[in-house]
This record gives sequence, structure tokens and C-alpha cells, in this order.
Amino acid sequence: MIIRLLSAKRSFSPFSDRGVRSFAHQFIGSKSRAGKRPWTPRKPPSLNRVFPGPVLKADKLGAGSDYYILFDEKKENGVNSLARVWKPYVKKDRGNFNKMKSWVQILSTPTADTPGTTLLLHFDNKRYLIGDVAEGTQRAAIQRKLGLSKVADVFLTGTIGWGNSGGILGMILTLADIATVTWEEKKKAAEQTRARKGLEQAEQVDKQFLNIHGGKNLTHLLATARRFVFRKGMPLYTNEFRPKSDAASLVEPTFKDEQIKLWAVVLESEKGTTRSRKRSHEEFSEEGASTSIDGKQETPEEQEDRYDQIRKSVVSAMFQSEWRLDALVKKKLSEVQRPAAIFFRNDKGEIQKYYGPTLDEDPNTPNIDVLVRNPWPGALIETLPPTTPSATSVCYFIKNHPQRGKFNPKVAKELGVTPGSDFSKLTGGQSVTTAAGNVVTPDMVMAKGSEGGGFAVIELPDTSFVGPLISRPEWTSSHVMPGIGAVIWILGPGVVQDSILQAFMRGHSELKHIVSCKDTCANYLALESPAAAAIRLHLVDAERFPIPKFCNDPPLPPVENLPYTKARLGQTIQLEPKVDIQDTSIIQYLDTATVIKEASSEVNELAQTARKEVTSAEFLARLEETQADIPCKDAEVITLGTGSALPSKYRNVSATLLRVPGYGNYLFDCGENTLGQLFRVFGDDTPEILRDLRVIWISHLHADHHLGTVRVIKEWALETAATESTRNNSLVVASHDGMTNFLKEYSEVEDFGYERIQPIVMERKNGGYYHEFSEEQTQKVGLNSIKACGVEHCHGALAVAFNFPNGFKVAYSGDCRPSERFVDIGRDATLLIHEATFDDELKSDAIAKKHSTTSEALGVGERMNARRILLTHFSQRYQKIPVMKTEGKDQVAIVAFDYMRCKIEDFAKFEAFKPALVKLYEGKNE
Repeated sequence: MIIRLLSAKRSFSPFSDRGVRSFAHQFIGSKSRAGKRPWTPRKPPSLNRVFPGPVLKADKLGAGSDYYILFDEKKENGVNSLARVWKPYVKKDRGNFNKMKSWVQILSTPTADTPGTTLLLHFDNKRYLIGDVAEGTQRAAIQRKLGLSKVADVFLTGTIGWGNSGGILGMILTLADIATVTWEEKKKAAEQTRARKGLEQAEQVDKQFLNIHGGKNLTHLLATARRFVFRKGMPLYTNEFRPKSDAASLVEPTFKDEQIKLWAVVLESEKGTTRSRKRSHEEFSEEGASTSIDGKQETPEEQEDRYDQIRKSVVSAMFQSEWRLDALVKKKLSEVQRPAAIFFRNDKGEIQKYYGPTLDEDPNTPNIDVLVRNPWPGALIETLPPTTPSATSVCYFIKNHPQRGKFNPKVAKELGVTPGSDFSKLTGGQSVTTAAGNVVTPDMVMAKGSEGGGFAVIELPDTSFVGPLISRPEWTSSHVMPGIGAVIWILGPGVVQDSILQAFMRGHSELKHIVSCKDTCANYLALESPAAAAIRLHLVDAERFPIPKFCNDPPLPPVENLPYTKARLGQTIQLEPKVDIQDTSIIQYLDTATVIKEASSEVNELAQTARKEVTSAEFLARLEETQADIPCKDAEVITLGTGSALPSKYRNVSATLLRVPGYGNYLFDCGENTLGQLFRVFGDDTPEILRDLRVIWISHLHADHHLGTVRVIKEWALETAATESTRNNSLVVASHDGMTNFLKEYSEVEDFGYERIQPIVMERKNGGYYHEFSEEQTQKVGLNSIKACGVEHCHGALAVAFNFPNGFKVAYSGDCRPSERFVDIGRDATLLIHEATFDDELKSDAIAKKHSTTSEALGVGERMNARRILLTHFSQRYQKIPVMKTEGKDQVAIVAFDYMRCKIEDFAKFEAFKPALVKLYEGKNE
């Protein structure tokens, strides 16, 4: 058996042996869905069984060659093993689907905390995420205490872009980690069962898998993250829907499983035909179209299909690779660059870590043999096939399977059916033959069934999609509409006021219409826990802890006789026995008055004592004297995200904003929903903050440090473009080349302002990482230089020092173990921002996970002689105020909280409130 894979340029596809296997894996999966059969979930195949035969290495074939994969013709039980493995993983249709509770609930509506609209479709044994998986979705689920471990299918609506899918990468990482733990526990249990029963081998435990469905560029978006997303515990499959309007195609759903049937609708924008047009044959040829085996050039469709297979192979390598962290390869020391972990074999043949210099650091170092880890397979692929932004929006009609009618045993007996197994067959949808030879069919003994309850999810980014929507054949289809009782509308700005759309809603008054958009939904505090915590902090120190900005009134004023209801958080649509909107589960807005009323009187007394101290003439005079030599005392630090690893109830992931009057604003790391945190802190002043943004620094490629970057840049581009004085501004993004390459590749998915970015790749030069700004650049950026050093955390992790013309200096650690190189580049810093992930008693955890403890971070500050120290990036396991002791000339260290604002000159004031803060968080755990 031979499968031919269309050729690919080497630059797109430097496949290893495993890479070719992944390519074939996805290629076969795509072809198995040809035609009009519904897309069905897949069970992860065993690659050893799929690929038992020899494999030709694709990287030994030249660019433009055809790739072939050879398969053993081995058959198992008379069935070709390849075909058997790739049979869609769906239980047999017995003509009867289990009737179980099902409802759809609104998990989020547009707010600063949750910019997208997300729905959770619930069944007892499975969950589906539908709508937008925007930034903040994962944190909203945590706030609502909704476990997502049963989610196996995600259906993205709208046009693929960061607005509707910016939270999908973080969500995937969390789900994959949960799946890995569950899988390992099941394997352990299976092994225990094997040992207890004396079996030869344990029962095979399959990995949980995840299917993500959406529009054009879904796979491309995921593939852009290959440099920083790598998981082995959860195979992932993507399914992109393409436009079609053939009414005949509605007979069968686009997707079905044991719970639901789904019809995907892909709307094409009336104004987007030029953007979404298919490129001409000549355009493809200019890009270097390859030739097929018979010497003919590929058609545009063939090339698009090949590109799609390449992207799928990349995603496969990200989630199904056999790469091992502990696999080491031999290299010469001259071939290795820091901060890669380097090992060597000692005289006894034992592997030890190498702590000496590299040849870059000391040219006189012997060029010995060393051992290093290879990067994971996804990171080996340098570039992706090109794509263009989509001008389509994906919508869905979803409903339960038909509910069977009641079985009539009396009629069955009269027809000669023997009670027992034949009764079961009839209720299961099978015909039976009586002893007299008569055939009895289910419809002869069953009451008439009913259509399954259902709903539609329609996303219209702008009014150009209204016309294409209302002309769709689904609205009149006898296969689609029966049972559909509600429509959830996810609308872009201004769309809800479109008269044609409102007339359409009125014309379908038999449906319940629910609208979710920024025009109709309030910017309420969607994350009550951190908001309540911020209010309690405000009661302690109102100057440093602002109350998050919010508004419980929708932008549009109330209007009577609207054809829709406004979406509310927690609102539920029951699907069985009939479609019914239930408001009893709506989450009420945070009662801020109650939070204030329940504040601790003991904490308040300690806070009053601190306020008296910091406003006394003696304290202020001493402060003025000790801080007289500090430059930029009025510079302000705003901690937008102070937690580690993933968003939690009380702390968002890493982001720290520095405002330096006269120079600009600077963002150190930019975790998911950093923009939402900015809106909560600054409210209507956020546009001004963004217009003055000069530099974004990304310390390393762990997702919790940069998944908010695209959205911040996009909003910066919009705000600066709206003002004559700023429309030509550029924004420096300084980081590892993996970050700048990610932004470049993602810019093909949507225009987020990439052309106005000034990327600075921190490359090692002369033993260090430097970037000097010219005098003209300094006028625009505000910095003289950026100086960085490699630190021990992950590949490419850097600590940095920002140097300003007046001597103001800020050192930022990112994530790392304590570093003497960082001490050197940050020497005499005005401000040190350092991670303190673990308490001192958890030092072993800090070493294992390459983080720092509180004392270690303070030790760096002392050796650096930093005047002010800010500790951040705390473990998400608990809220805390770590015990801190600092020594040295006027050295003050404080702890960061989300939404905190503190000027350099006020660090000492903050210190006075420490007793009140310690009391506030006494005994509080996550």
C-alpha cells in the first residue's frame, strides 16, 4: 500500500522521520472526511499500528519532489490495519440516543474581563464550548467553578482572529495538562488491576482528545504557536469549515455524535469579496508552486490543500510528538549557545551538568564534546505556508437527536412479539420477526417521537453579514429547523441596531432571540473574586489600590418592544423536554456595598494607623531626604498580573506596566487579558495609556507571559491611528526571535498593526545581549539602551535592564533562578522587579521548576544594590504576604497585587501598610 503526499518546499517542511508520520496521520484524516458525510470525533490512533512498515525520510528528498510513505500490507482479522484504525470513533447508531439532561448556559458576555461570548453546552457525560474562546474565558470558568475536563469539542464562531480565539491556546494547555494527569492515573489503575488479576498486560488506556472546529485560518493560528506550545497528553484535531449554500447538503448534519447534530453555516461578507477571493493561478505560481508527479503545475486548490496538510502536520507535532525531554544529543561546545542546558560525561562516564563558559563567552575554552537537548519537533519548522485574512463568519444550528416515542407492549404482544429480547430490539430501533413469520417494525409499536430541542448560534461581526445570513436555506429547511427554539446572537458593534436584522427577528417570533454584544451587555465585574479583593485592598490604602472600573448599565438605553432579550451571565436555555429560557440561574452583579460592609474592623484599625504615619510631617520629611537622589521618583508601577503559570481566581498572569513621565509607558511581559486589566485600572483613560506605550518586553516564550500581546498591539494600533499626532508612531517589541516570528506569522491571519511594530530581537553579541538606541530613537522610545542576559528557566529566557537618559534604571527578572549575570547588568537599578514564585520553605520546588523564592529574590536586590524592589509572579496556590527582610541603604521591598498602582517615591508608604495587609490575608488560601 502506498500513499503519495504532495510535495512541499523544504523551507516549509523540514520533516524528520516522525514528522512524515505526523504528516501522513493528518493527511489520511483529512481524506477520510471527503464528501458530505458528517464530521465525527476521532479516537487517537496508535502510531505504531498505523505505521508498522518502513518510512522514507522526506528530508532526503529535494524540494519539489513527491513524498511517499510505504505501509505494510499487514491485515488484522482480515481488515487492513490502517483502515481499521482510522474508522471514525463513534458508537453504533442504534436508532435510539440516550435521553439525558441537556442545556446551554452563557459562560461569558462582553466585558473587560471577558471580551468574548462563550456558551457551555452541557450533557451528563460531555461538554461543548461554543462561541468565542477569547482571552479571559479560562479565568471565567474558574470563577464560575465550571470544570472543563469533559470538553472534547470546541466550536468557534465568527471570523478566526484574536478577538474570538485569543484564549484558545491557554485553554488547550490547561485541558492538556488535566488530560495528562487523568491519563496517567488511569494507566496506574490499569496496571494495578493487571497485577491484582495476574494478567499478562494491562488494559490499554486511550488518551483524551480534543477537536477544535472553526473557520479559515484556525489551523494556521494554532501552528503559529509551535515555538511555545508543546504537550503530549492530549492529541488535538482541527476542522475548518468552508462556505457552501447547497440546500441539498442540509439533509445530513455537518457534525454529529451521540449527543448532538450540528449544521455549520459559513457566511461570506458582502464587503469582503476582494479580501477573501481565491488567488489566481499566476499568483500561486509566483510563490513558487511545485509540480506534481506527471509534470503538471498544481492548481490553486491543490496547493491550498497541500498547505493545509502542512499546517495540520505542524499541529500534530505540537500535541502528538514522541519527543522526550530527557533525550540528549552530542554536539561540540562551539555549536551550543546559552541559555541551553549543557551536560557532559565525566571520567567515569556519568552525565553531569556543564557550568563552564561557552566559546562565545571565552574563546580560549576547549571545544569539548557536550550533550544538549534537541528542540521539540514543532519548533524545527521555520516558516508556515502563506495565508490571507478570512472574510467569513461561522455560525451553527445545533440540536439533540430525536427523542423516541413510548413503547406500547400491549400492541407488540397483539402482533405476536415475544416479551424479552425482541422488545429490546424494537425499542432500540430494530425490526423483529415473530414466530408466525411476520415482520414487526419499530413504528408499529412505538408512539410518534419528537424532534430534539436545539438552538442556533449566529455571530455577525458587522452589518455586511446580515444579508448573507437571512438568505440562508437553513431557515426554511425541514431537516434543520424542526426543534430549533432559540437563537443566540453574538454581534459586533452597531449590528444590533440594524433595521433589517431586527425585522428578521420579528419575522421569526416563534424563536426566542438572545443578543450578546457590547451594545446591550454591561461592563460588569465578571470576575467577582479579584474585584472583591481589590475593593478590600482599597479600604486599606485607597491611594495604591484603585477600585476596578466597571459599569452595570449597558451602553444602549432601554427600549420597549425589542424583538430580543439581552444576554446575561449564567442565563440557561433548557433543551428538553422543550426549549425554554431560564433566568433563575443568572449570576447577579457583585454587591460592592456588602463587600465594604463585611470589611474587617481590625484591618481597618491597622490601616488607619498606617495612614496617620505616612501623612505625618516627620515621615514625609525623612522620605524627602532619603529619596532626594532617586531619579524619576514620580514613575509609577502598575501590576496588571501577578500570578504564575495560568490565570487563577485572584491573580491574572504576568504583566507589569511602568509609566515614566516625560519618557513614556513600558510593558514588561503581557499575559492573557492584559488589555482587560488595563481597562479595569484606567477605564476611560486607557486610550491615553496606550497612545503613550513605547516598548513591550517579553522575557521568554512561556504562554503565561505573552498571550495578551496581540490584543494589546491591536488596541494600541487603533488608538494611535485615530490621532494625528500619534498615527505614525511605532511600537518596539523586544524579545527572543521566537516571539517576533510568532507575531509576524500571525499577522497573516488578521491585520493587528504588525506593520507598525519595530521588532528588536535580542541576539547574543560579544558575550551579552545589547541594543543601543540612537539619539533620534531615544527621543521616540525614551531609552538609551536595553541590556539583557540569559537566565536559568527555559530556552531563550532573558532578564533585562532598561536604561534611561537621566540615570533611571529598571531591572526585570522575568522567570528565573537567582542570577549573578542579572545582578551585574542591573547594578544600582532604581527599581528591581523580580519573580518570587515560592515561599522560602518551598526552595526545592523553586529549584526543580527553575524559579526563585522570596529570600532569593531579595538577595538579588541586595547584591544589585537596587533602591526599590517589587516582588511578583507568585504561585497561584494561595493569596499571601511573604515575610520579607531587606537591608542596605534606603532599600524598600514591596509585594505586588493585581490592579496595584505605586509610584517609586511611595514604596516606603506602602511598607507602612504591611501590618494591615498581613492581617487582611491572614489564613486566606485559594
